[in-house]
Amino acid sequence: MQLIDFFDKGVARYPERYVVVDGERCWTYREMALLIDQVATALIAQGVQAGDKVALCSPNHAMVLAAQYGSLRAGAIWVPINYRNTPAATLESLQAIEVQWLFFHSSQRELAQAVKLGLPGFKGQVCIDQSVPEATGLEQWVHGLVPCGQFPTRQSHDPVAILMSSGTTGAPKGILLSNLAFTSMVASFDVLLPITQPPVHLVVAPLTHAAGIYAMALFAHGGTQVLQQHTEAEAILQAIEAHAVTTVFLPPTLIYMLLAHPHVHQYRYDSLKSMLYGAAPMSVDKLREAMRIFGPVLAQGYGQSEALMAIAHLSAQDHAMALADPALEHRLKSAGREGPLVRVAIMDDEGRLLPDGQPGEIVVRGDIVMDGYYNNPQASREASAFGWHHTGDIGLRDKDGFIYVIDRKKEMIISGGFNIFPAEVEQALLGHPAVKDCAVVGVPDEKWGEAVLAAVELRPGHSFDAAELTQFCKDRLGSVKAPKQVVPIEALPRSAVGKVLRREVRAPYWAHLNRTI
Repeated sequence: MQLIDFFDKGVARYPERYVVVDGERCWTYREMALLIDQVATALIAQGVQAGDKVALCSPNHAMVLAAQYGSLRAGAIWVPINYRNTPAATLESLQAIEVQWLFFHSSQRELAQAVKLGLPGFKGQVCIDQSVPEATGLEQWVHGLVPCGQFPTRQSHDPVAILMSSGTTGAPKGILLSNLAFTSMVASFDVLLPITQPPVHLVVAPLTHAAGIYAMALFAHGGTQVLQQHTEAEAILQAIEAHAVTTVFLPPTLIYMLLAHPHVHQYRYDSLKSMLYGAAPMSVDKLREAMRIFGPVLAQGYGQSEALMAIAHLSAQDHAMALADPALEHRLKSAGREGPLVRVAIMDDEGRLLPDGQPGEIVVRGDIVMDGYYNNPQASREASAFGWHHTGDIGLRDKDGFIYVIDRKKEMIISGGFNIFPAEVEQALLGHPAVKDCAVVGVPDEKWGEAVLAAVELRPGHSFDAAELTQFCKDRLGSVKAPKQVVPIEALPRSAVGKVLRREVRAPYWAHLNRTI
């Protein structure tokens, strides 16, 4: 089974149903299938071979689907890139995994210019939304092209995607995922969120990332993807009613924004069957409010790029039971029970599996797990030590099988659903002439789950200017990774060998809570 087979199932079953709605334009499954085959034919004609890496960098746009699935049809490996990253950071990622082709949105022209000069072995690029000086527009590129009719066949264990992540150093790492990993993920969704009618999926999160991965589970059922271009709360609420949306994936931060909107009670949500959230638990009060407004449709998923959904799942029924029974309310702080196609355990540093109630690292095994990190055997061995995939999360399992994520073994920050690595932000700050040293940590934030805070030691003779330091980071890293708060500190806490102790900087901000993320 190949990942693209799920899309082909949708084409066979629902050829005239809309697969994507993007503003005023809509495409049926049949129309998108033709476009995908044309993209694949054009890529092959341009020298793209099976196993080549094809990157895609774009905000939500219908042609993301044509580029992604056209790449898969050509036998290439899909490489989604966060369009919010700076061109320099993106180029570093593309270099690390030796990308041969780029599809980009016109808003990413600076990246397209950098790629031409900075990627050895690069074969070409296409702009997905319009022709620009750097590249031809996708629809113009394939206009009138007759599909070749026969495309490379890939096997279950062949790599089909490389998702980008970073280690604790912030260096880019490519996560190798096979057709089998995605097939297992789709099967898990079918078990956990059964579909009885063709769904309507409101795509708020990036189509190139979490929302697009969720969409993979909907194509075989004739899912329609309704694209949102921005995350303004009322636009989301309006879209749910206007398009009779049945399912949506949102980080908790966006759900909080919806709940806080003054017009949240003015729209109808009776079409909703599931509102899936992830990246962090929601507060009990917010869950109660959300279920009053949207209905008993909230479900939580726990996964990561290295182990696709679902490591664990807290179902809508679990939410309802926990809210109805004070003795079960603590379950709302959990990530749910292990997924249907994985085993999840808690492990100590020596590889021993721990009993219920005892904290350790959350480990998982199953076909959803990555094949390793691209060209990084050491990191791959570390991640799969003792025969289990190591999530880097510290947690425990209770006697009923619910898994609680209570800390991070690695010091990654998750803010608004995006992964941010302290070392990367620290390196940017250390480039400022006023900064002697710094420590970047995640602190609790009602809106974002975690916010990036930088504690800064100044050089003698320099004054502290939080706004200047924040802008300095934004210029180098983009707004997502830049600190939301910069605070001065006389002396950072250090170990006996002089290493800055981020945990001690972080601890006071979490001391009043019963969790540490």
